[in-house]
Amino acid sequence: MVKRKIKDIIIKNELYPREKINQDKVKEYEQYIGVLPPITINQDNILIDGFHRYFAYKNTNQQEIDVVLDKTKDDDDLFLRSIELNAQHGLPLTQKEKRNLVISMYQKTIDNKDLSYDVRRLKTVFSIPDSTFSDWTKNLNDELESQRLEKILNLHLQCITQQQIADEIGLAIGSISEKLKKINEFINNYSEITDSELLEKNAFLTEKLQYISEFKPFLYNIWNVSSINNEYKHFGNFPIEFMENLLYYYTKPFDVVYDPFAGGGVTIDACKKWMRKYYVSDIKPIDIRNDIKQWKIQDGIPKELLKPDFVFLDPPYWQQAKNEYSDSIDDIGNMMLEQFYETISFLIKEIKKKMTSGYVAFVISATQKAERIDHAITINSLFEKNKFELVERIILPYSTQQYNGNQVINAKENKKMLNLYRDLIIYGI
Repeated sequence: MVKRKIKDIIIKNELYPREKINQDKVKEYEQYIGVLPPITINQDNILIDGFHRYFAYKNTNQQEIDVVLDKTKDDDDLFLRSIELNAQHGLPLTQKEKRNLVISMYQKTIDNKDLSYDVRRLKTVFSIPDSTFSDWTKNLNDELESQRLEKILNLHLQCITQQQIADEIGLAIGSISEKLKKINEFINNYSEITDSELLEKNAFLTEKLQYISEFKPFLYNIWNVSSINNEYKHFGNFPIEFMENLLYYYTKPFDVVYDPFAGGGVTIDACKKWMRKYYVSDIKPIDIRNDIKQWKIQDGIPKELLKPDFVFLDPPYWQQAKNEYSDSIDDIGNMMLEQFYETISFLIKEIKKKMTSGYVAFVISATQKAERIDHAITINSLFEKNKFELVERIILPYSTQQYNGNQVINAKENKKMLNLYRDLIIYGI
């Protein structure tokens, strides 16, 4: 066992066996810095095992980490070694993750494209019996096409061009266009499709559409959840249930959703489930997510952003949480009040230039300083000035206590009421 500098560890996301990093596990590991097992890297400093431990060390600003060296022949050997080590400890792979990996790796063995593993090693590494392996691979072509279609859909939702998708997948742009057309037809005709017509290659769409068809939206304009269960925890998290309701009421499949205050990435998670295209950014994206672009709103709207159909704005509520999101002077949570309103006004104007129709959802809460400042009133005037029409006002009660004992005592003594909710205001254009 030796030590390596955190900055020298190389992360290859394509060699990570799970679909995503589990932030809860990272947070848990942050409590045990110094006593965690070493991570495993290969001879080129590429991380093989210990992604959650690596991010725990990085998030807590550690400079070095204990490592074990493990020599690998190539990327495929490294990938399978990562899975082997994962099976011995840590967060296990889901059955879906195992199935997709087995199918894609088995394809390489029968095409003689890789010599780092064989069928026996695949069965051993993934701890699956012969019957399961046979069941997973019996309809190989449909299974592979399903994975290909799912990847095409996921890339399409990222608002990249069909040519970029074609380059990534290795197909002609005409083929990509045709596959996206069939995906769209399947979605639009899902309610009319019989069970016999639900092909294996469309299984990933069937799961999504079944979830959407069974979704139960909020019926009243006071939205509340007992706790936040987002996959990625972040200061000021917006519950995914709220985001899903917004997508249900104000968007349709493949609409473009723009969110310049990404936070923990709840917009992305919801858009993937609901098949909405997304362009999401933040002034300081969290390290654990590589699907959030870095951008500050003072630079306007990114040129590559497609015309959005729905814009979600959940900015810092002025200095209510100063320096909680970042310590940048460009972070609107660290600005003086006048500059805060000027920046929001600029953003609204830029959005108006980009949109021709659709909706904007704005989340804001009153700030309790020496006196209560109700930002919703000023923000509403900025939207009205830019010819946005008020569509709906939704109340979001806070699920946890927002004030300490001294603030409560002070409010009582001065006969001041304390704010216990956020405004979610929907505007149309």
